[in-house]
Amino acid sequence: MAVLAATQILLAAEDKPSAPITSVSPDLAHLQKWDDMKGDTADPFWADDDSLYHFTCDGPGFGKEGRNLCLNKLTGPDQDHLKGELVNSMDEYGKSGDTGADGATWKITGQECIDGVFYGFVVRNIYGHKSKDPLMRQTSFNASLIKSTDHGKTWTRTAKENYDSPMWPGSRFGASCFFHFGKNGGTEMHDGADNYVYAISNNGFWNGGDDMIVARVLRSALPNLKASDWSYFTGGDGASQESWSHDLSKAQPILKIPAKLGWTSPAYIPALGRYLLVSWYVSPTLTHWFDPKLVTYDFYQSEHPWGPWSFVSSFNDRFLKDTDRHMYGPNLCAKYQEKTGDGVKIDLYTSGCPFGGEKTGLYKNWRIPLILKTNSVTRSQGIPSDDPASKFHGNWETVRTSTTPGDSVEFNFTGTGVSLLAEKSSDSGTLEIFVDGKSEGNVSLKTNDFPTLTKIPVFAKEGLPQGNHTIKIVNKGSEPVSLNGFSVVGSP
Repeated sequence: MAVLAATQILLAAEDKPSAPITSVSPDLAHLQKWDDMKGDTADPFWADDDSLYHFTCDGPGFGKEGRNLCLNKLTGPDQDHLKGELVNSMDEYGKSGDTGADGATWKITGQECIDGVFYGFVVRNIYGHKSKDPLMRQTSFNASLIKSTDHGKTWTRTAKENYDSPMWPGSRFGASCFFHFGKNGGTEMHDGADNYVYAISNNGFWNGGDDMIVARVLRSALPNLKASDWSYFTGGDGASQESWSHDLSKAQPILKIPAKLGWTSPAYIPALGRYLLVSWYVSPTLTHWFDPKLVTYDFYQSEHPWGPWSFVSSFNDRFLKDTDRHMYGPNLCAKYQEKTGDGVKIDLYTSGCPFGGEKTGLYKNWRIPLILKTNSVTRSQGIPSDDPASKFHGNWETVRTSTTPGDSVEFNFTGTGVSLLAEKSSDSGTLEIFVDGKSEGNVSLKTNDFPTLTKIPVFAKEGLPQGNHTIKIVNKGSEPVSLNGFSVVGSP
């Protein structure tokens, strides 16, 4: 009877309105990081006590001693003022880099709070320079599910149980992550999410998996920690029980993108009736571990966990000026979603390398707000700062950097809005900005304990009457200000 009831609820929820996402843009002007932590793979989940929790891999998290994995907690009045603390160092899973007889280390992939219980997928991982994968990918295999009924203080199953008898032997479900639906697992009925817990996995790689499959389990059966309770999407209409099988070998990929599907946790966007997924990968092929030349985040959307999934948009980590710095391992957070006039804001958590612990380093929690748009994409024209339409006055250098107070540049454009892109660093100065002769105030380009950021939108003005306009930039001091260009909205 439980299965029948779940099917009926699932079918009843299919008619929920869905607004297609037309673009996903990072709000690089509001990057946030936590200097007092070290590690990666943060996947914050929204617990029943209203706090965010997340595991850290390969570091101490908000503690002092490096661990293969440890649990942390984030609390605060809003997402801009969250403070972290260590909850559990998870000592039984070893110190950072500890390996077993299989040559692998412990890592954690997906994590979630469902009905007051914390869950996490623990897996075995072999780093790319040791994995023998031709693309130097970090392999992920032998997954098991652990749970905590006391908010992360104690956990079952044990590390020994998971090593000796993994719930999902092999790599097919070796990079498993939960779909995030909201606080305490959410209350959404869409796709029967009030009755089912959904998870996703690539074919066994931390970075650059080849395809993704979807699994689900009844929420009532999840605490059993039995792989036999789970079923896997095999194709067709996922609303039908015939589309699911308890046989993992019959799972059919919902996405196939060779070497471009790193492990990640999708999130449901209730205001849009859509799921969002991040497909992340390094390019070109790695030749040294872990030394990417570029990391790209591609975004896909769907009305259902089983698809069909469609590409939305993409961005990469070239906003970091230093070419040896890179971001990786993105996950979407269910908490703090905010409806805007024509879309939704949602937070993406990520980390980066090199792996040092300095304050300006990347090997820590980073939060990148994302702006999801649902309207028709307004044409935007990127224009470099040395475009002939830009008229520089004063002592601007050839790279469009000024250290002289009063230096200015005027840019004439046709459209309904304009953004200024500039570099931000600890040494940068301040600009005053005028639009059509009216001062819009001062903008500081200074950052504290951040790496140098480039092509960051530091000012935007929209809603102008369609027509010809002028933006003027004035250097206010002797500290350097470096301009990257302009972006015009509504250009003909």
